[in-house]
Amino acid sequence: MAFATLRWMSRFGLRFLFLLLGLLTAPLPCPAPIVYRPGEGWETKGQAASQATPKAQLEHGQELEKKREWDDATTSYRMLLRRWPTSIHAADAQFHIAYCQEQQRDYYKAFLSYQKVIDSYQGFEKFDEVLQRQFKIGNLFLAGERVKFFGFPTFPSMDKAVEIFEKVIKNGPYNEVAQQAQMAIGYAREKQKQYDDAVAAYRKLVEKYSSSPIVEEAYFNVGLAYFKAATKAEYDQGYANKSIEAFNEYLVKFSTGSKTAVARDYIARVQTDQARGLFEVANYYDKQKDLNAALVYYNELIARHPQSSYAKDAQARMELLRRQVALQPPPLEAKR
Repeated sequence: MAFATLRWMSRFGLRFLFLLLGLLTAPLPCPAPIVYRPGEGWETKGQAASQATPKAQLEHGQELEKKREWDDATTSYRMLLRRWPTSIHAADAQFHIAYCQEQQRDYYKAFLSYQKVIDSYQGFEKFDEVLQRQFKIGNLFLAGERVKFFGFPTFPSMDKAVEIFEKVIKNGPYNEVAQQAQMAIGYAREKQKQYDDAVAAYRKLVEKYSSSPIVEEAYFNVGLAYFKAATKAEYDQGYANKSIEAFNEYLVKFSTGSKTAVARDYIARVQTDQARGLFEVANYYDKQKDLNAALVYYNELIARHPQSSYAKDAQARMELLRRQVALQPPPLEAKR
């Protein structure tokens, strides 16, 4: 049996090794190579060709874009940047490189290329569009887009989404898209079940963009993040209390808000869960014949959640336990 298992593992290992070698040695798409010929200038083996002026080079790339020949278009723009790095068309060329990469679904590389536009070309007229495109790429990663490695998709990455959103905020802290990016960081952290980090992101939005129209949603999301933290595998009373506090804060600040009914429903759900938890603890001590401890928890349940469905059962049980405690003989005095 052991020999058969080892033989199976050996075959599996060899198959995995061959698969890995195949992936690493597989031909990958790449832009057409740029070649310099003495006396003739720059040219490529693809559709992109060297032009006489930076404007003509840019227009050549744009013509290739229209044909969806992304690699050749990218090569044309790179020619412009290499030959005329200080041209007034250089920023446009870098922008279009990023755009071509985006169309080829190499989103993280596109994000970095858009970032190069911002870092290298101050005052670029399409600055707002660059931010919007970076934000869009961040949302793709938030939705599960995968980073590519040697052209092959890897695993989804919420950390990449957060990285992109943070850069968007840094690039344009007072741009409207920055507020949305700050909110999206909270969503990403919630997906990672990092609820404290999610709350921190929502609170940062409230502090930094207090007049934003999405502040109401941020307040609500604080309560929701704490609610999710409370209802993990092991119910957490600390997070449950924080959830109630956060939803109550939302109700105070937005008494006519769009989610007041939902907030009250979440509060009721948390309180029901807390009441059930207290009832289960009391019932445990009840079954163990530890009547005094059971009475403590039944009493706490009634005091904290008098309107819950568990309060009536707790009250009835308390009356029986009190009679039993009263009928118990007093403890024997220790012999002197």
